[in-house]
Amino acid sequence: MAEHINISKIIQESCEKVEKSASQKEQNGAQPFEIIHSAVSGFFENLTKAGYGYDVSNLLEDWAHQHSQECLNVAHDSLEHFKKSNTALQDITENHAIEIEKIAQNRREINVSFFKARFNDFQQDLLVELENANRVIKDLEDEIEQLQKQAHIDPLTKLLNRKALELDAHEFLKFSHERKLDLVAMMIDADNFKQINDTYGHIAGDKVLILLAKLFLSSIRESDKAYRYGGEEFLILFTRSKLHDVIRVGERIMQTVRDHKIIYKNRTIRLTLSIGLTEHHRGDTLESLIERADAAVYRAKKNGKDQMVVA
Repeated sequence: MAEHINISKIIQESCEKVEKSASQKEQNGAQPFEIIHSAVSGFFENLTKAGYGYDVSNLLEDWAHQHSQECLNVAHDSLEHFKKSNTALQDITENHAIEIEKIAQNRREINVSFFKARFNDFQQDLLVELENANRVIKDLEDEIEQLQKQAHIDPLTKLLNRKALELDAHEFLKFSHERKLDLVAMMIDADNFKQINDTYGHIAGDKVLILLAKLFLSSIRESDKAYRYGGEEFLILFTRSKLHDVIRVGERIMQTVRDHKIIYKNRTIRLTLSIGLTEHHRGDTLESLIERADAAVYRAKKNGKDQMVVA
């Protein structure tokens, strides 16, 4: 009971802070989108400080995944029914063509030429409709494929999300218990990101995350996978890679970020990264890989940030 009271109090205090912040921004002439974005971000930030942010984030992510999966399932079922109906229609057309031909041969009193011409017209129209239906099916299949891809993409950074990470890890680690794999995990954390949000606003923070995502993608191979792990944390899985090669990639990423200046409302934002690296050990799971990489990031932060630690 005490925990529920505590949570209620945290929510109430968060709402009061959000209301005060939103009022100030509104008085200062901020745009509605900026006010809403700041309010939502501020609310969850307060929950995170209180230790509930991770639970809420997982809940929202699971809810979004569940509903997107339900939509995909409906689309899949509809498409399968459409295909079956289309196939049945084609079978009916072909079967009736055979039956009408037999009637034409056996019943001489029928005006065969007229009857066959009319049926051929009907059959031709039906075949045109079947071709149109096949084109619609192909378009639907393409759209469903795109929906499936979008369900695994982080909407802000366009990197892969944690659901995609779980699926990829299952594939990458399927021989994990048999031997050591040429797989390296790189956990990346943007230094002082909360300070950037507090100083420049959450929209500026979003721009920083988008830029980082682009820099990561431009620094890795197509076979490597970059994920937004949560907030300002990113994870890159390097396949068919040795640790010393990935260390060089990490150093290049850190230097590129140091050299970049982000200009937001005529103000310059500087950024550095803390990176944790770990290579695959025989028997590793996704959880054990991330745990080691995350511990290495923590050491990098504790040692002064803007550095890379290998675990």
